[in-house]
Amino acid sequence: MPRGVHTVKLYYDIVSPYSFIGFESLLRYRVVWPIDVILKPICLGGLFKDVGNTPPAKSCEAKATYMAREIEMISRHFGVPMNVPKNFTGHIMDNSTVDACRLIIATQRCDPDKAETVSRQLFSRFWIENLPVKSDDDLKKVLKKSLITNVSEMLDQVKAEEVKEELRRNTKEVHEMGAFGMPWITVTKSDGSGTEQYFGSDRLPIIGEFIGQSYHGPLRHLSLF
Repeated sequence: MPRGVHTVKLYYDIVSPYSFIGFESLLRYRVVWPIDVILKPICLGGLFKDVGNTPPAKSCEAKATYMAREIEMISRHFGVPMNVPKNFTGHIMDNSTVDACRLIIATQRCDPDKAETVSRQLFSRFWIENLPVKSDDDLKKVLKKSLITNVSEMLDQVKAEEVKEELRRNTKEVHEMGAFGMPWITVTKSDGSGTEQYFGSDRLPIIGEFIGQSYHGPLRHLSLF
């Protein structure tokens, strides 16, 4: 990593709409800030279970209703065209994203330059098209949109024990940091003088202050949508 570049680790799960915003905004800020963004897929359901947290959309009806409206506002602000499904809570609770997150890890192992693209296609399928990302057929479509050619190898990797173990390890790692939801972001200064941890997709101004950089808003001109 070049000297003077700060390390940013993004822990995320495709099921989390705020992770989608965190993913897109950090990758945009990589253009204007000296940061290296490291993607760390986790299992949010497993984290909730480990820490005894209740999914926000399930904790109370009023919160779920507000979340749906908030996602529309945030997506408009950042220029990420998310569509909130009518059955918002059901979309989150009934559609597993475990294999989707394993697919990102498989891509990091087999075709690392495509990991961002595969992540974006998974987020887009789930939060823009409101389609599931759990069956082999779902994942095949994502891989084809990502211009991945070794589709069969990737799907085999999703089922590989070492990929499953890495997802568990990422989840345990962020749990031990004190995480209770997604996205979770850690930032380590380039000179090693400090690390801070952040919860949520709206912490960019604080992150900028920590590393001595200015916040420039949502950078919608860098949107890939």
